[in-house]
Amino acid sequence: MQMNTRPPIADTVGIITANKPVRVLLADAGVLLREQLTSMLSKSRCQVMTAVDGFDVLCRLPELRPDILLIASDLPRLGGIQVCSLLRQSPDFVSLPVLILTGSHALVDTVRAEMAGADACLEKPFRSKELRAAFSSVLEQRTDAGASMQRESLLDGLFSDR
Repeated sequence: MQMNTRPPIADTVGIITANKPVRVLLADAGVLLREQLTSMLSKSRCQVMTAVDGFDVLCRLPELRPDILLIASDLPRLGGIQVCSLLRQSPDFVSLPVLILTGSHALVDTVRAEMAGADACLEKPFRSKELRAAFSSVLEQRTDAGASMQRESLLDGLFSDR
């Protein structure tokens, strides 16, 4: 029996310890997308917590303390871009990596997300390879160049299309 000896992704990016998964807070209004992303991320050594709207995200952030926020731009009550803008003004969450999921207004949302301080954007619908690239981009921004090669080797097995 062969054991998987590949360490968790965040060992090299300073987000988590060896035995602790990457904590992802996922906020999207679509139940099906939340379920699919939860399943995909859970298989990729992530602990996924979900929220239904931006207000829910802001209320739960102090309790949940995620390592990364994956949030849709078009949420009810308070959109993902608005949430990102508020987080960038908060000393407690200014450095929280934020990945915005954009919808039908992708170009406009991408520009607005960049202005709000998002780390990356991902246009829906997307493939697991694109999610992997977006996570890689966000994590790369949070690590030094010396860990880049090791981070890439760890990402190789994650989010692969099966």
